[in-house]
Amino acid sequence: MIEEKERILKTAQEIFLKEGFYKTTIDDLAAKLRVSKKTIYKYFESKDELVKETVFDFLQTNSRNIKQLLNADEDSIILMTRLIEYLGGLSLNLNEKWLTDLQTHYQDLWIEIDKFRTKMMNANLSKLIKLGQGEGYIINLPSDFIVALFQSAIRGVINPDYLINSKFSAREALDMSLQILIGGILTPKGETAFKKLNLGE
Repeated sequence: MIEEKERILKTAQEIFLKEGFYKTTIDDLAAKLRVSKKTIYKYFESKDELVKETVFDFLQTNSRNIKQLLNADEDSIILMTRLIEYLGGLSLNLNEKWLTDLQTHYQDLWIEIDKFRTKMMNANLSKLIKLGQGEGYIINLPSDFIVALFQSAIRGVINPDYLINSKFSAREALDMSLQILIGGILTPKGETAFKKLNLGE
């Protein structure tokens, strides 16, 4: 029973992330899962409930992955690079249809996602910045100010309103944002370490 529900949840999540929520029907999901609609409704009362559960599962899974990544015993430059790579890979799974459907048809979920990523950045990025400052890699400015700056920038570009009207994909917008932001907070020592890491030296 649990395995069947999990399979429905994960398959629905994969389809929603690639194709969006709005035009994907329970009939579509049932056909791809090769189960009846009755089987899906046994675990999820409605499509809306299924959408919400896929979003919250997505958030929780990536929360655990990011925490595990940042708890590794490495210096801040390595952790920052891994975080960028992880977020870049993650954004490959985010179709603009998914983002647009969230903001247009599930505004309450979009608000929850924004709260979630704000909380994640407050906790994890602040920790990373303080580590980097202790190592001499990151400039000595208040960590809460740097985090707020990152949040504003990411919120400004990784949202449907911006992406729909720009020529950039979600991944491109995220990568460019992080390159500019991280480049701006490194000390000369941090820049050297970052360049060496990128060059594989």
